[in-house]
Amino acid sequence: MKLFSPAFLIALTIFCSCRHEPKPTLVYPADSTSQVQEQVLIKDTTLILTGELPIYFDSTDHLLFPIGSIKLSQRSSKIYFGSGSSGNSSFSIGYLSGNTFSGDLDNVMIQHLDSSIFRPLFENEIKIRSLQFLKSISKLTKQNWIVLSITDRDTNNDGKLDDEDIESLYASFIDGKNMVKLTPELHELLDWKILEVNKRLYFRTIEDSDRNGNFDKQDIIHHFYYQLDKLDQEVKEYFPLQ
Repeated sequence: MKLFSPAFLIALTIFCSCRHEPKPTLVYPADSTSQVQEQVLIKDTTLILTGELPIYFDSTDHLLFPIGSIKLSQRSSKIYFGSGSSGNSSFSIGYLSGNTFSGDLDNVMIQHLDSSIFRPLFENEIKIRSLQFLKSISKLTKQNWIVLSITDRDTNNDGKLDDEDIESLYASFIDGKNMVKLTPELHELLDWKILEVNKRLYFRTIEDSDRNGNFDKQDIIHHFYYQLDKLDQEVKEYFPLQ
């Protein structure tokens, strides 16, 4: 049996540890007192924006048009769109399941049923991971809430908004009014749920409390709720372990 020298094993260990080192989720400025400035994101010229067919949620008065990017590639002087898992060309940027639209969206355009005018849900550059219409809350409060999981900052400072950046939770009326960011800045969203009995949206986040750039077992998990039947309410933190 061939034996390896200690030096080789040490080098192999260092190599493997470097290869498997997780990419930080957070990159902090060298000056901790510096203010958050507007970010410059890298433009991917192989992507083009497209829109899905409109979404209509029952008993509402607005249509939602998901907007997202599809990838272009050049083959033998012909243009091809990004392929799905089946190998067929795909023009889809997401899918609707019940009251939830999931995908990789750049924005959502809003249109009232009696209008031909489109309005963007967001003015700034973001990525929408999912959008859910709260049908049960709508029946109880007569207010058409939607909840969105969003990437709104390049938290790892790589010039892109993607899955390696922090995911945040937002809530808004379906017409874009009363928009509120629910998760604190630089908190990663863990999960959320609706309780009809008290008309609250509950959610959990994790905070990089040791500021090492990663979310791990040393960090703090926070619990919050937001009251959906009262306007202009603040997000409230609660402490179930105390």
